[in-house]
Order: sequence, then C-alpha cells, then structure tokens
Amino acid sequence: MASRLSSQTRHLEEAGLTRLWRWSERFTVGWLAQVDSTNTALKALAQAGAPDGFCLGADEQTAGRGQYGRTWHSPAGEGLYCSLLFRPPCLTSDQVHHVTTFAGLMVHDTLARFVGTPARLAVKEPNDVFLDGRKVAGILVEADWQGGVLRFVIVGIGVNIGQVSFPEGLRQPATSLHLALGEAAPPREAVLDALLNAFQDHWDAFLADPAGVVAVRRRDICFLPGTFHDRQERPY
Repeated sequence: MASRLSSQTRHLEEAGLTRLWRWSERFTVGWLAQVDSTNTALKALAQAGAPDGFCLGADEQTAGRGQYGRTWHSPAGEGLYCSLLFRPPCLTSDQVHHVTTFAGLMVHDTLARFVGTPARLAVKEPNDVFLDGRKVAGILVEADWQGGVLRFVIVGIGVNIGQVSFPEGLRQPATSLHLALGEAAPPREAVLDALLNAFQDHWDAFLADPAGVVAVRRRDICFLPGTFHDRQERPY
C-alpha cells in the first residue's frame, strides 16, 4: 500500500507533501504545507489512480475554491482545508447531487461534537454550514464522468477554526470556531478526526439509499434555504 501511494503522490511530494498516513481501513491521508486548491490537486491524484478514501489536506490554500468559482479564504494554519476522494460504484446522475447535502450533514455532525448545542448550527443549502448565523464551513463537490459513468467524486471541505478576522466584502458574514467558542475551540487535528469518523460511519448507508438517508437525517437539523441560483445550479 505504501509503495502504491508513493508512486501515486510523486508529483505531490515534489510540491511539498509533508505527511502520508493510513487513518483507517477506509481513509488514507496526505498532507501538504501549501497548495493552490486541495480539490484541484486531488483531482490530478484521482486521475493518476488514487484509491477510494484518499484524503488530501493542506496547511494553506493559495487559490481555495468555493461553489460557482467563488474564493475560499484559506490562511495558513487557521482552518481545516481538505478534500475526500470517493469512487462510488453505483451513484447515478440523478443521485450524485445528494452528495453535497450529505457532506453538509456530516460537517454539521462534526461541528456539533464541539459546539455542544446543535441548535447553534444550520445547513444553508446547498453547501454551507452556519454557526450562530454566520458561515463557518463550506463544501465543494466535483464529479468526474466518462461516457456517462461516474469515475469519482471529490468532496472539498473548508472549516474556519482559528481565524479572528476575515477579508472585507465576503458574500456572507463569516465566523470561526475560535470566535464562537473561544479557548474551547478544537485543534484542526480533532476536527479532521471527527469529520473522517462521520463519513466512515455513514457513507455506506448513504450509498445504499442516497435520497432516503438525506431525507431522514435532515429532519432533525435546521436547514436554511439557498438562493435561487444555488438551488438551480449543480456543478456536475
């Protein structure tokens, strides 16, 4: 396994891969000090044959991407910036859009472990998670198709953890776990572990019934409506 991953990540090692470890039977994690976008880098790795369950994270993104080409502010050491690679054998074009909602539910579950009061959290469709009415996390799902067959899905996730300020002109007011929780804010490693645990616990059930799992899980979570643009466009 190690030699296989080494050959698949050679181009990333040249860009500064600092760690590569087996997190569980499902997930292997690779880490970069800096990258333009974890989604972009992981797409190249996926095209080179990276396995289902590969997670790529970085200390900093210089060109982090959000939905519809928006920028994701990704300062060094202040957030969790990672992307997960899945090669689902059975998702159809009519089902793949559920991945974004499912990922939002997993991020919600992750943050609920640290926030203490789940009512402080909300998922804003299709791809944002809010804490105390401000955006604390975002999701960018990108799918790769070939001849009508889904080759892989990349789930990019950004969580604001240590930020104390944000750039002016953001489309939505933002917050971080540090601003909301103070000294009780978890370290990045704890957030990553909780996130991978959430996906590990629920991904197989989601694949078995994407629409059903999403419908059941969202009953107990506050969902905020997205804009018309957000509801109508899906980048798949």
